[in-house]
Amino acid sequence: MMPAVYLKTFGCKLNQTESESIAQDFREEGYRVVSEMKHADVVVINSCTVTHRTDAKCRRSIRHVIQVNPDATVIIVGCYAQVDSETIAKIPGVDYVLGTYQKSRLFDYFPRIGKLSHPQITVTPVKQLRKTRGHRIEHFDQTRAFLKIQDGCSDCCSYCIVPFARGPSRSVPLEEVIEQAERLVANGYREIVLTGVHIGRYGQDFSPCLSLSRLLVRLLNVQGIQRIRLTSLDPGDITDELLEVVSREERCCRHFHIPLQSGSDTILSAMRRKYTTSMFQKKIEKIQAVIGHFGLGMDVIVGFPGETERLFNETVRFIDTLPLSYLHVFPFSVREGTDAAHLPDHSSPFIRAERARQLRDLGQRKRIQFMKKWVGQSVNVLFETRNQMGWMGGFSSEYLRVEIPYQEKLINQWVSVKIQDVMHSSVRGKAVGIN
Repeated sequence: MMPAVYLKTFGCKLNQTESESIAQDFREEGYRVVSEMKHADVVVINSCTVTHRTDAKCRRSIRHVIQVNPDATVIIVGCYAQVDSETIAKIPGVDYVLGTYQKSRLFDYFPRIGKLSHPQITVTPVKQLRKTRGHRIEHFDQTRAFLKIQDGCSDCCSYCIVPFARGPSRSVPLEEVIEQAERLVANGYREIVLTGVHIGRYGQDFSPCLSLSRLLVRLLNVQGIQRIRLTSLDPGDITDELLEVVSREERCCRHFHIPLQSGSDTILSAMRRKYTTSMFQKKIEKIQAVIGHFGLGMDVIVGFPGETERLFNETVRFIDTLPLSYLHVFPFSVREGTDAAHLPDHSSPFIRAERARQLRDLGQRKRIQFMKKWVGQSVNVLFETRNQMGWMGGFSSEYLRVEIPYQEKLINQWVSVKIQDVMHSSVRGKAVGIN
């Protein structure tokens, strides 16, 4: 029987995309990808290190794998493996610890199935990384396909561990991106999501430079592409040129995810973010003026060192003024090696948790307000595969989560849906047409 591999992924959409690529590498080497770790000959954990809680979850998962399947070859890859390989290697039963560079070349470092007497650590310093590779992924578990265009980050936000885990910003060569997009379209994917660590910096490391807007134009010329969605963009990444492309092309989603991180200029300065609240608000107003209705998602960090009750309330008031459709809230997490770890006036875990709760409540109120605006209107939705309690879901261009009664024939189909009801995190409606 073919050997089997089980993959466990932590973290961002880019990590999930990279896990799909790892799965494909294993298939090409003659492995079956299985859904239960107890049936696997090899277990790969694609780790994340964005917070200390994520580190702890990764360690618990490693120990659980070794307890459930002690004979499996255990390989830990990715961001946590990059920044703290020695801690991982101390867990009894770990065989390979591989860093960021090694992730896309796993079989160069993992020669065969079998337990090792001592874990093998291979981690290339991220400062040495100058190029990145795209992925040749044939299959995703959902109807939307994720296309890696960039990796790493060259910014130096005071709280962020990502540059230490993934290195400087590096763009996937244009022709590789186009080839992968063509492959995804040929495999039947109708929506392509452009992903990376800082996709707004796409092409800035090339000579001559390219831009995200120029890449978008090239992708829109790929025959068969039906919809393109952008992932996280900083305010400065959303240029007039990019807005002009999105506004004139219906295949570009009317959805922007823009990390705010704080609504206090004092805290934004301490974070070393490259904008003020005034600049952020003007950017949102510019998007509204050019695009019209759009979905707006944001990230915010609470309890950053020096965030007093007054400064936190500035964040609450500022967020309340924005046309928000959803909010991701993260309590500040100390990451050793970052400048913020050594700042004074850290708040207590209780205060961070309470502020996170308040902002999540505000985010939910804003989400409900956004969803209510769509009642009575019709939206075009690409439906996914899951059957959840007799309902199926998908997203509109604005990233509105829409549900209708499950019909298998509507999977991966464009359906016009008239919105009727607002739920906790989605809307429900009636299918009125299949496009």
